[in-house]
Amino acid sequence: MIVRPFSLWPRQIGNQCLLLLIAGVLVGLLAPTAALALKPLGLAFLQASQIVVMPFLICELVVGFGGLGSGSLRRLLRGGVVVLLGLWLLGGLMVVLLPQLLPPLLYSGFFHAGLFQQPQGTDLLRTYLPDNIFAALAADNFPAVVLFSSVLGILLQGMDNRQELLRVLEVVRQLFGRLNSLMARAVPFGIFALSAVTFATLDLTQLVKIQAFLFLCLIAFVVLSVLLAGLVLALTPLSAAGLWRIIRGPLALTASSGNLLIALPLLVESLRQELSQLPDQADRAEELAAELAPLISLGYSLPTLGQVASLIFLPFAAWYVDRPMGMGATARMLLTGIPASVAGLKSVIRQELLRQELPLPLLKLIYLNGDWLYRFEKVLSLEGLVVLALLVSFASARSLRLRPLRLIVSSLLASALAFGLGAAARASLNITLKDSYRNDRRLMALQPLLPGPAPQALPAALRPGPVSLAAIRQRGVLRLGVRSDGLPWAFRNASGRLVGFDIDMAEGLARSLRVRLQVVELPLAELEALLDQGRIDLAVGGIQSSPQRAIRHHVSLGYESVHLALIVPDGKVGLIQNLAANPPSRPLRIAVADPQLISASLRDRIKEELGGGKGSLRIQLVSVAGKQTFFSTSSQAGFDALMTTAEGGSAWSVLHPRTTLLASFGDRLTGELVMLVAGDDPNLNAYLDAWISQEQGRGLMGSLFEHWIDLDADPQRRHGFRPQDPGL
Repeated sequence: MIVRPFSLWPRQIGNQCLLLLIAGVLVGLLAPTAALALKPLGLAFLQASQIVVMPFLICELVVGFGGLGSGSLRRLLRGGVVVLLGLWLLGGLMVVLLPQLLPPLLYSGFFHAGLFQQPQGTDLLRTYLPDNIFAALAADNFPAVVLFSSVLGILLQGMDNRQELLRVLEVVRQLFGRLNSLMARAVPFGIFALSAVTFATLDLTQLVKIQAFLFLCLIAFVVLSVLLAGLVLALTPLSAAGLWRIIRGPLALTASSGNLLIALPLLVESLRQELSQLPDQADRAEELAAELAPLISLGYSLPTLGQVASLIFLPFAAWYVDRPMGMGATARMLLTGIPASVAGLKSVIRQELLRQELPLPLLKLIYLNGDWLYRFEKVLSLEGLVVLALLVSFASARSLRLRPLRLIVSSLLASALAFGLGAAARASLNITLKDSYRNDRRLMALQPLLPGPAPQALPAALRPGPVSLAAIRQRGVLRLGVRSDGLPWAFRNASGRLVGFDIDMAEGLARSLRVRLQVVELPLAELEALLDQGRIDLAVGGIQSSPQRAIRHHVSLGYESVHLALIVPDGKVGLIQNLAANPPSRPLRIAVADPQLISASLRDRIKEELGGGKGSLRIQLVSVAGKQTFFSTSSQAGFDALMTTAEGGSAWSVLHPRTTLLASFGDRLTGELVMLVAGDDPNLNAYLDAWISQEQGRGLMGSLFEHWIDLDADPQRRHGFRPQDPGL
């Protein structure tokens, strides 16, 4: 028998999609270089599909709603609201319950600019009611276009001569239907190109970085898929084979492209074909055809099941930084997250990260594996739309029939899968995450940005001497006092070398003066005494300017702006964050390592910020010998927080990960870091200020900040400073 090659080619488009999806995966894994050559084909397919979809759905909505009777419309909307709320409930339960499977994690992160950003709520009014509907079309604002087209279709129902317009629109609808059918022939080949490119660029090392999130997504997908399939099979006359025929083509297209919008026409057609073949639905096939497209379009324009389930990223992100959200906090997050999700996944996650006071750099976890997260969202959204369309359609036809056994079996199976997969994921994470906290080692491994030998120690017997620009140059030594609790501005790294922002800066200054650098490390109060005696020339180490300090010593031009913040023991984070609602009966005790910053005005500002303007909160600012004092067990029991800067405090919380840095004041309480200068030589003071201004302009301060403070800064976002530049 002779087998013709074309006889092996599946006739049904759903089977073609599956076949070429598998082929694309194999090509991407086995021949990645060849697969990358298919990228233009995949992009062309996506662009062409996008062009077709929006006009097709606009016609479907206007004709679909315009041709419905008022009774049919009420049934559709009433049933749609009930099913949609049920889908949100299922997705929300996954978001609340599954993160509880994650094992405890030790974490503390570095400084990030997002600490001071305030959440901006999603403007739902502009999303659904833009200024210009044509601009919404150009921007792919699907919710606005769907609302506009739906309103037109509903208004069309009340017009006496609506049939005249419907006949014209029906012709246009058929035209776009034929165009969509033409595009459907290219769908399997588009899937082949997209899946090949996706698997050719797969980075397994990135997957390891967020394995806990991938576990959560996998468990949520499996459990929800089983529950949704069981729900459809238990309530409708559809068989499992029929349900698979409906979803296989759109599923392959959505999974390979990560784009649900282009799969909507294929989904509508698959639903129409399958439902029209059911014996008890044949007499209402035309009515079904009219209802499906408007219903699916409306469901897509509202928060979908996939968007709700994707909010599981927020409790994962909180766990990732060792600030786990309880089930109550997660449920409250859903109240704001679900309505805002229509603006897009990145937008709502950014909003909620800020609202939950979580580091914005966590967004990098989305960018690392965005393709997988978006496919999770879109595939679950597709499944939710299928359930919405089927249940509402059968409810409208009064064809729902409860089969309790199927529902019980699917629920038990989903529960068993959740328990089994959850236990396996937790055990795996316990093994892989053991001793995984390395930020403290990363901090202590830092080396100077400016190359050169380590600064020398000042002689034990510090003799007084003249402090002037001429004296320093004649001596050939710049005598530097370094604050002993100056981390990360000045500290000793794992090898014992004195390093830090201020040490690199002082080294640059010494090179500019063409002298050597010698240092002594002491508490701040002792450094100020040495300055008074002329035993050192300068003092650094994250020292903030203050009026009292400016009276006693000359202070240089500010070289870095800082923001006041609090370091709080993990067990007291809830206390600090809820002071406005639940102020304690006792005074709040805040340790301060720099007594010259303590003032009545600062205490009142802190009281206003933390207490929300309420007068019942009492604040005590207590001077301590050094920041190290706060981190002892006995001191943390006696203090509620340590006042520090957000820029410097992040390093202390990294070294002590059982504490948390809270930027409770945002960017409203700021300060300037300065050098303290001994003597009263105007030439030295002028030289220092001019040098600081010059190096700020050249990018030295920006590069030092990224190297010592903002360790997670994007490597592409550098200030352009080159350590080998002449003049240092």
